[in-house]
Amino acid sequence: MSLLLCDHHVMFLRTLAEALEERDHVIVGATSDPTDVPALVDDLLPDILLTDVDFPQVSGLEIARQVRRRRPSTAIVLLSGSNAPEVRSAFDNKLVDGLVSKCGGIAALETALATVRGGERALVGWCPTPTKRRRTPLDLLTPREREVLALLTDGSSTGDIADRLGVSVNTVRTHVRSVLHKLGVHHRTMAIQAALTFERAGVLETGGAGVRSTQYVT
Repeated sequence: MSLLLCDHHVMFLRTLAEALEERDHVIVGATSDPTDVPALVDDLLPDILLTDVDFPQVSGLEIARQVRRRRPSTAIVLLSGSNAPEVRSAFDNKLVDGLVSKCGGIAALETALATVRGGERALVGWCPTPTKRRRTPLDLLTPREREVLALLTDGSSTGDIADRLGVSVNTVRTHVRSVLHKLGVHHRTMAIQAALTFERAGVLETGGAGVRSTQYVT
C-alpha cells in the first residue's frame, strides 16, 4: 500500500517512514507541514494518509476534512497521542477510517493500516467510548431519599419507613417532602407513579432493597 505521512515532529516523521519502508510499505511522501497535505494527496494519490492531529498551524482534523472532500478514495488514519474528545469523535463520526495511539508499537500500526486498506475501520490503543446515562430527576435524590422512595413504592407507611430506617417519623416526613419536591410532584401517589414509570423505562429498579439507577444508553 502507498502511504503519505504527516507529523509536526521531523525526527519522528523520519523514523516512522524508515520503519514502515523496512516493512515493505511504499512511502510516496512525507511532510511536517499539514497545509501541504491536500495538494500532495492530489498529486501522489496515496492509498492512505497517516497523520497526526496537533499542529501549530492548523488542526489535523481540518486537513482530514479537506482530504475527505477532495479524494474520498484515500483512507485516513490518525496516529495521535491526543486524547481530546474531538479526536475520538472524528473516528466515531467516520471522518477518519482509523485511529491509532502513538503509545502503540509499529506492529500495532501495521495491523491498523492493513485493516483499513482491507476496507474496514481500525481503532487501536484507544478505550471504547463510555456510554452516557440520561439524567433524570432521580439523580437529584440522595441515597437516603432513594431508600424512602423505594419503601413508598412498596406500600410502606410513614411509621413503617421510620422503623425500617431507624429514624423518627418527622425525619421520614422531611425526606418525603424533599423527594416530592425533587421529582416535581405534589403527593406520594404521584411520586410512586413516577418511580414506576422510571422502572418501566429501564431507568431504575425498585423492590424493597432500595432504588438504584441503571444505565440508560442514549
